[in-house]
Amino acid sequence: MAPRMPRNYGLVALALPLVMTACAQKAVEAPPIATITVPLPQNVPLEPPPPPPPTLINQSKGEDLWHLRSGLNVAVLLCMGADNQAMVANYNTILNTHRGLLSAAAQHEVDHFKSKGGRWQDAYDDHMTKIYNAYSGTLTRDAFCGRAREILGQAATSSADSFNDNATVMLWELNKAAGLPDPDGALARAAGAPGTPPPAATSQAPVAAPATLVSSR
Repeated sequence: MAPRMPRNYGLVALALPLVMTACAQKAVEAPPIATITVPLPQNVPLEPPPPPPPTLINQSKGEDLWHLRSGLNVAVLLCMGADNQAMVANYNTILNTHRGLLSAAAQHEVDHFKSKGGRWQDAYDDHMTKIYNAYSGTLTRDAFCGRAREILGQAATSSADSFNDNATVMLWELNKAAGLPDPDGALARAAGAPGTPPPAATSQAPVAAPATLVSSR
């Protein structure tokens, strides 16, 4: 005798396709995954790197050194504050420690104007007056005084060779802090330009515009 099938077998067999169809419909009808729109980054122009320190700013290394002394001289007279006494002490140390180097720089500057002939003394005086006025008229006094204070500290503890080698970079930093204009692009052209030999140190006293010792009193 053949086995008898359960009465509900046909119902189960009919229900299976319905369940599979329902599952398939649910899979098809699932909502799509939301797409998040990410904005593209903007092209931000890169800041150009700062120009390198110039090898030479003026006509000679001696002139750079003498202009640096002039700027520092103005700083100790202009920058009145809690650090002024230390600035004055460092300035006087520079004059005493590097007296020979500064004397040679002063002589080099004078010889430069003498070589032009004519009323060279008047031309030299006018030149130095413009240098002093440029620093004393700075519109960025805080930055100028801060940088001058750092340079004075460095120069006061430097050897003569180190002070001479770094004079142009120190002058460049001091001029930037003072906001001195560069209308002719001299500083830009000076970057990377070949330098001239430094002035030889000598004990000869400067013949014009000697460095002035500043009293802290």
